[in-house]
Formats: sequence, C-alpha cells, structure tokens
Amino acid sequence: MANFNKTIDKVLVNEGGYVDDPSDRGGATKFGISQRSYPNVNIKNLTLDEAKKIYKKDYWDKIEGDKISSNEVAYEIFDTAVNMGVRTSSKLAQLVADCHPDGFIGNKTLSKLNHIESDIFISNYKLVKIARYVHICKTNPKNRKFFFGWINRVLGA
Repeated sequence: MANFNKTIDKVLVNEGGYVDDPSDRGGATKFGISQRSYPNVNIKNLTLDEAKKIYKKDYWDKIEGDKISSNEVAYEIFDTAVNMGVRTSSKLAQLVADCHPDGFIGNKTLSKLNHIESDIFISNYKLVKIARYVHICKTNPKNRKFFFGWINRVLGA
C-alpha cells in the first residue's frame, strides 16, 4: 500500500516555502498551505511538522491514500489534491479510472485504482490535469502566469 511518508517530501518540494503573491487567490502560502484555506493558522510561522499534519489529515486521508496500492498513483492524486483541491483531484482520478466522478474516493474507486495499470493511469491522469489547467487559464486569464509552473509540476520537471 502507498505510504504518506514516501510522498510528502516530493509534494513539499513542489510547494516550496513562504510566498505572498497578490495574484494568488489563496493569499499568503507556506509549504502550499494557504491563508484562505486555513484562516486560523499563522501561515508565516507555520512549521514543517504542522504542515505535514495538515496534509495527512486534510488531503492524504481524504483521498484514501493508505488504501491505494501504488505509491506512484497515490502520489499523483495526493499532489493534485494539494494543488487543485481534494474533490477536483478525486474527480479527475475517477474519470481516468472510469468511475462516477462524485469527488469522493470510496470502495468502487479504490477497487478500480488498485486494478488499473499504474503507468496507464498516471499518463492519462497527467493529461486530464493539463486539460484542467488550460480550462483554469481560459476561464481566468490572470492565472496564465502560473500555467508553465503547473505544467512543470505535472511533468515532474
């Protein structure tokens, strides 16, 4: 089964440190934890251990990461949950796994995820993520400045 501790460090590399970009709707962000999503957290002083606890409880557990057999598949869904939100990440995974996209990973989705070939899932999942980023940029052109960073994240660059 997938392991949170094997995926979190890779996610944290993608998220980086403290940023307060006025164009980012999330506001001040540290380790990818945004002030908008966590208004009662002192983002500037957030510790790495606190961030990991938030990621475990609010992201990894919500995507049922411990129940996904492939660490690589779990990482892709987890990293996308951090970047796009748990429901969006789960819906995209469900679309790729040919499940009803309700945004909640349950037993049916887990069964499909655990029986699909990892390489095929990951390739198709990356494609739907890119399509989602294109949609985000078309809907709100201010997000175009983030597009190539998002694509680099998808490609692992």
